[in-house]
Formats: sequence, structure tokens, C-alpha cells
Amino acid sequence: MHTTVSIPGIHCNACETLIRDVSGEFPAITTIAVDLPAKKVTLEYEGGFNLADWSKAIGELGPAYRVQPA
Repeated sequence: MHTTVSIPGIHCNACETLIRDVSGEFPAITTIAVDLPAKKVTLEYEGGFNLADWSKAIGELGPAYRVQPA
């Protein structure tokens, strides 16, 4: 399964690294693609992935990392 979300505050490679680091804590995520110009993140994942938990973890990085529907 996959989901694409918008994170309007992302703007640089450090943002991408932070998102990838947090996503690494979610073993159900199999692939993550960060599109900085579009400010979108696409996740591919297996069953058992909880988007709300991931969104909360990303949001804890700071106010720029608010996850929104794409």
C-alpha cells in the first residue's frame, strides 16, 4: 500500500534526512520518497502501518513538519 502526504515546511536535504530517520523507526515502511520541490512524501508500507502515529512522530520534529493530506 502507499500514501502521499504534504509537509509544507520541508525545504532542504536536512529536512529529508530527518523525515527518513524518523521513518526508520516504523518497520512497516518499505520505501519512502521525498519530493522537496513539491513538499510531498510518498510512503510504501505493509500492513500494520499507522499513518497517525507516523504523522505525530514527524510533527514532533517541529512546527514546519506538520503532515497534511496531499
